[in-house]
Amino acid sequence: MGYKNSDAQLYYAEMLKSQGEYEEALIVFQEYRQKEPTDPRGEIGVESTRNAIEWMKQPSRYQVDNLSALNSQAMDFAPVIAGKRADDVTIIFTSTREESVGKKQNGWTGGDFADLYISEAERKTSGRRGRGKVDPNAVESPVDYKWSTPALLDEGMINTESDDGSAVFDSRRKELYFTRCMYEKNKKFECGIYLTEKVGTTWRAPERIIVGGDTLANIGQPALSTDDKTLYFVSTAFGAKGHDIFMTTYDRRTKMWKTPTNLGPKVNTTGAEYYPFVHDDGYLYFASDGLPGMGGLDVFKIKLGDDGLPAAGVEAENMQFPINTSADDFALVFQPGGDKVGFMSSNRQGSKMDDLYAVVKTPLVFNIQGTVTSTKTKAPLDQVTVKLDGSDGSSFVVNTDIKGNYLFDKTQVKPDVTYKLTFEKSKFLSNTGDVTTVGVDLSSFEFIPSENVFLEVIELSKGLDPIEVPIVLPNVFFDLAKWDLRPEARAALDSVVPLLNNNPTIVIELRSHTDYRGDNKSNDILSQKRADTCVKYLISKGIDSARMVPRGMGETDPFQIDEDYDDYGAAELPKNVTLTEAYIKTLTVKQQEVANQINRRTDIKVLRDDYVPNKPKVAAGGKEVKKEDPKNPEGKIYIVQGRQSLGVIAKSEGISIVDLKKLNGGLRGVRPFEGMQLKVTVDGDYEYWDATHYQVRRANQSLKDIAKELGLDDKELEELNPEIDKKNVPLGYWVRTE
Repeated sequence: MGYKNSDAQLYYAEMLKSQGEYEEALIVFQEYRQKEPTDPRGEIGVESTRNAIEWMKQPSRYQVDNLSALNSQAMDFAPVIAGKRADDVTIIFTSTREESVGKKQNGWTGGDFADLYISEAERKTSGRRGRGKVDPNAVESPVDYKWSTPALLDEGMINTESDDGSAVFDSRRKELYFTRCMYEKNKKFECGIYLTEKVGTTWRAPERIIVGGDTLANIGQPALSTDDKTLYFVSTAFGAKGHDIFMTTYDRRTKMWKTPTNLGPKVNTTGAEYYPFVHDDGYLYFASDGLPGMGGLDVFKIKLGDDGLPAAGVEAENMQFPINTSADDFALVFQPGGDKVGFMSSNRQGSKMDDLYAVVKTPLVFNIQGTVTSTKTKAPLDQVTVKLDGSDGSSFVVNTDIKGNYLFDKTQVKPDVTYKLTFEKSKFLSNTGDVTTVGVDLSSFEFIPSENVFLEVIELSKGLDPIEVPIVLPNVFFDLAKWDLRPEARAALDSVVPLLNNNPTIVIELRSHTDYRGDNKSNDILSQKRADTCVKYLISKGIDSARMVPRGMGETDPFQIDEDYDDYGAAELPKNVTLTEAYIKTLTVKQQEVANQINRRTDIKVLRDDYVPNKPKVAAGGKEVKKEDPKNPEGKIYIVQGRQSLGVIAKSEGISIVDLKKLNGGLRGVRPFEGMQLKVTVDGDYEYWDATHYQVRRANQSLKDIAKELGLDDKELEELNPEIDKKNVPLGYWVRTE
């Protein structure tokens, strides 16, 4: 269509947007932006309309429902919380319904004058609560309450022949600030804020408050800070560009409210700003038609600083759909203690005029579930004990069913908690896993209408190793005819540390195998040295030597490939065969190499599960150390993972950096490195650790230098510490000495 001028095109785009026709509005805004590239209104229109389209597709967690029990055929708006207690659900709101005191027609609006009304509610047991377990996530909506018939707050003292409304209580719910606008023969006088106080069952005569010494300043729509010391209001005075939001504090010496401060461009625009509300979450909520929104008035929030003004470095946030729509949405208030339940006003589709609405934040709930199977047979395991331990101190236990399934439901799993799961069954090695409900994006959830929740199902399935079946450790490779650990072998052996910590009663045989090539005697010697090296490495990680038996198997135990084998070489070799020398020689050259590699394995076999600890155990990667004697707590050793900083480690262990350094000899000039060991238990018992370790405190030391300094055999010291560079031991490293 054609436009007489650019402004007409812009107004048409805004009209389309106000009608909720966002796709059409976006096209017109884009045309206007192309025609008037220097006018920021074009870019704002495009951006805000695109946002509106996305917000409609992905609504926020809030649900907004018409409070039909309180609304009338007239305007009902500006709700305020009036109950003194959390269970006292009382609201006061403004209405122009026909019961209002002013019987004459308002010459400015054409309707009745506004008055303040009050209604109390009784909570009902919501149908959204399930039977049996009490759901801690359930939230009742005010639309489910039983509301009393709205009644005039007062007749004559507060509610008069003029417009009375837009109120706020102080924190004691005793003093009431409200707006009064005078009219006379279609002549509108300036509005003012009045203060009254409840005395018994009656109200004290209201007095107009004076702000900044201006007795005639046009002010209204009061809001109070949570400590009652700061008053926020809307005004066209004090240099406002239109309807702006201001703040002021009370001067007890002069008994007057000080000259107000404009909240500035983060809040106020060339448009209009209305209905401020300060919540105990530290945010100011307000309505604006000047900030980028969905059309008409939108509700925004902005973080306040200690001075009561918008905090530095923050911008106003649009509350998005469904709190905001293409219509006028305004006067949002929340009950104290969060943003789960609130009230607001809107003339959106479905409203008679301005109506009251209930606002409920839909709970985010979580289920943690999974299946536990045998790693050998892949079959599900029933009666596995699954324990859920939360960072909030919570703990729950369930058992798997006949299909190996377990479930922790929304009554047991909470938002913003990190959980550790432990899986245990007799004759199987225990296993663990970690999940978190911290920082999960809303897009990951599914809305469940029947339960009125957003549900995120976290899957964690685990396999348990049967005790009688050896566990092959992948990637424990050695160079030809050598027994020094390669980097990938160390990483594989690190996985044994949590396995032994999770199963503190088992004793293992750590077995090294060779292929058939070479003579039996040399293979036996080589495999034994490799097994010894692996065990010594695990000892260096804090595992008690009494729990491990190194055994060189040579070529005596060829690997059996069963029906379920799916590891290295599974695609090249048939199932249900034993990789003996005779069988391997029947294969192709390529298959022989694969078969020999499979035979050159390192595995662990559980010898027994009745071990009783007699030495302090050391944890790897920050794992908790179990205390054997509460009167003599063991000191924990933290093994640094990746590029963790001292600050991160100290925070994770709940100690200060000063204490961390003090525990570890000061750490002067030391930077954390992968595998570094650190004491992290203040007042912990490190007697055994100190007796068996030496901390390197001089740079560029070799194991030979350290052995000489300690009067030890350098070869023995090298065997005790196979994981480190013997020519240059890192500064700060704890070298094992026995």
